[in-house]
Amino acid sequence: MPVAILILVLIAYAYVMLSTPKARVPGAVAGLVIAAGLGWYFYSTSSETVTASRRITVEDLRIDQLQLDQTVRGATLRGRVENLSQTGRLREMTIEVRLFDCPDATTDLAQCAIIADGSAIARVDVPPGQLRAFSGYYVFPDRPDVTGESRWESRVIAVRATEY
Repeated sequence: MPVAILILVLIAYAYVMLSTPKARVPGAVAGLVIAAGLGWYFYSTSSETVTASRRITVEDLRIDQLQLDQTVRGATLRGRVENLSQTGRLREMTIEVRLFDCPDATTDLAQCAIIADGSAIARVDVPPGQLRAFSGYYVFPDRPDVTGESRWESRVIAVRATEY
């Protein structure tokens, strides 16, 4: 609806500018002032996406009891997340998972072959100071068979939160 109203206002503005020669100069000045004001407003106002990613940080989260259940084509990561922030309510977090094929269980991950990686969004509603369970599903369509020891690691790469 706001877009339709904007289009009607622009059509009326164009009609007045074309049909009334005396209104062209004042109309052009008014149009420039309005355009400058809107430009300043949009430039100075952060988008909700940027604001939501700044309300809490990755450091404000404590994640534990991680478990990765692998299937033939993907995996499900389950765990618990605690929101340590006092002001932001966690709404979702993006978690990256990387799978490795290691010669044995004691090999450093830097020495292992990366066989798959991906990210998923875990949508979870965690008020400040509270703990909730979460899960995220990953698809690894080109993952080869593991010849050694299968290992994995995960990390939160982004969060989205609202004010509490």
